[in-house]
Amino acid sequence: KTTNINAFVIDIKDNESPAYPAKIFKTLSPTNYKKAINSYEGYKEAIRKLKEANFYVIGRITTFKDNYFVKDNQEVAILDKNTNEPYLHNGSYWPSPYNRDVWYFNVELAKEAVKEFGFNEINFDYVRFPDKMNKVDNIIDLKNTYNESKVQAIQRFISYARDSLHELNTYISVDVFGECSSTYVTSYGQYWPAISNIVDVVSSMPYTDHFGRTVDTWSNAYKTVYNWAVGAAKRQTEIPTPAVDRTWITAYDTPYWNVSVVYDANKISDQV
Repeated sequence: KTTNINAFVIDIKDNESPAYPAKIFKTLSPTNYKKAINSYEGYKEAIRKLKEANFYVIGRITTFKDNYFVKDNQEVAILDKNTNEPYLHNGSYWPSPYNRDVWYFNVELAKEAVKEFGFNEINFDYVRFPDKMNKVDNIIDLKNTYNESKVQAIQRFISYARDSLHELNTYISVDVFGECSSTYVTSYGQYWPAISNIVDVVSSMPYTDHFGRTVDTWSNAYKTVYNWAVGAAKRQTEIPTPAVDRTWITAYDTPYWNVSVVYDANKISDQV
């Protein structure tokens, strides 16, 4: 017998939008603590209502994109060699994914949230290096203490997070770009087989306008997502223990930089 269960994703920490004043914020990131957008009590009550309504509740953490954590701990940031200051990437500061203190902070936040609120699953988003950083490699310091590849750093963080959360009987999922199901290793460290063989759920984001700018990949949503899915399915066969594949789909009008296609119910259905 199978039972259909609806899931609800609720932020624990988004960049510049910490959801509640977590205890770990108070000690390791006072700015995140101060900037919390909900009270502890109000947040807990919201989750209680979701669980009472039989939702599967997923807590989302924006991992390696965190302006406030960098503000409080500048020594962990990706560094601009020209200024000796944290490197500003598209308006945001990033803690280095190589840094173990950053790993500890995010995993301890996840563990605290599970213990306090009873999340069924923790979803780690932005589990990657900033995209397109290969263009500025000569002016940034990623602080690669252990001489790891980007893929190694991402996989090892996920392994650490998984082991910690499995001890609490909690599932772990990771969001990845749709591109990472290709056969090459992405410049930002996401490689499908290296992630799917670690996590419980891999949540890819094959957003249709992310596959091209000069080529229109967004008008025919069915074809774009179908083509992506063929590649992703192949990646899943390359490892003996692939994760569950639970895919995000495009639900905004496209392309995001110059909207010309409305993503209505038909476009959503095409992707499904």
